[in-house]
Amino acid sequence: MVDAYQCRQRFLQVVDELRAALGYTLREQEPDPGEELAMEMMYGNFDFAVVHSMKNQPNRVLIECHFGEIPEGRFDAIVERLLQMNSALAEIDGTVFCLDADGRSVIYTLSQSLDDMNGSSLLSKMTETVWHGRRWLETRFLKQEAATESERLDPLQLA
Repeated sequence: MVDAYQCRQRFLQVVDELRAALGYTLREQEPDPGEELAMEMMYGNFDFAVVHSMKNQPNRVLIECHFGEIPEGRFDAIVERLLQMNSALAEIDGTVFCLDADGRSVIYTLSQSLDDMNGSSLLSKMTETVWHGRRWLETRFLKQEAATESERLDPLQLA
């Protein structure tokens, strides 16, 4: 059985390691206890949240990165492409693209185990995510910004 308290302490250790790797000061106080705890920060010009839940899979964290809004007039093509990518990515590493509560912005999510995680590996995963985010901003994961059917990428080709 997984000890949720030990997992929370492990999460806080990883956060401290990440802060040290980025040159930030260490936490001066313990966070409020609660079911969910999120470390939120901007990295590579993208908003990140790394969320730990004491209730839902306490031995894992959810990495979320806000990629930005879907351009006007491109919603259907982009959402279709994201769903195609979800199918392939779910088999590879569990990455899932979703929309924010307003349904206008793309969020990249990835669940990661705390078991082998440290500040450096989290930073590496965040850096990889930034690369995907920049790719999103450049291409919207489509070949071109044109809306024609023939210009879409093959669904098996990942960003």
